[in-house]
Amino acid sequence: MLHIYATPLSANGRKVLAICRQLELKPKVHIIDVYRGEGRTPEYLAINPAGKIPSMVDGDLILFESNAILIYLAEAHGNHGLWARDAKARGTIARWLFWESSQWQPALSPFLAEVVGHRLFPQRMPAPRTTPDWTTASLQPLLETLETTLGGQMFLAGSALSIADFSVAGMMTYFRAARFPFGAFPALSRWYQAIEALESWRSTEAPLWSTAHTP
Repeated sequence: MLHIYATPLSANGRKVLAICRQLELKPKVHIIDVYRGEGRTPEYLAINPAGKIPSMVDGDLILFESNAILIYLAEAHGNHGLWARDAKARGTIARWLFWESSQWQPALSPFLAEVVGHRLFPQRMPAPRTTPDWTTASLQPLLETLETTLGGQMFLAGSALSIADFSVAGMMTYFRAARFPFGAFPALSRWYQAIEALESWRSTEAPLWSTAHTP
């Protein structure tokens, strides 16, 4: 049986849970709240020695790294849905998966740390004194890459929804809480609204990241 270990509180966890719903898979989901130390239990460390999420177990295969899990789920359990059988199409999708893990997420993680940390641990971490500055030089080239790409096509890999869209959308889980200026990026905004309209994305939303949330 297919097992997924994750929490929708996590961007990486959410995108795996959303892909399962989008592909109409029925894994056994184990909610592991790593923010409450549940990733450090001996039982979970036996699955993922790093104590991180998401993780996947499928028979004798144990897999971590969220984008690797997305590929595996689409290929092994989703009949290549949201993925591709054509090598060129796979390369286009894979390019965004690598971009997400090497550039997008590393740039956003420290930038969003105060907002995310305060929402997760309001008693321990003070609220940010100012709204995050989305014009910072480290983010502008990345946002412009997305805006330019999505200005010419519906989805990141072309005209069809793919795991690339879920991968990049993962970190945007936190964008409304961090007051992202959607109006300044109309193509990116249009695309993310399409992602948010998906039942698979809505059903994996954690209320903690709503702009209306108060601890």
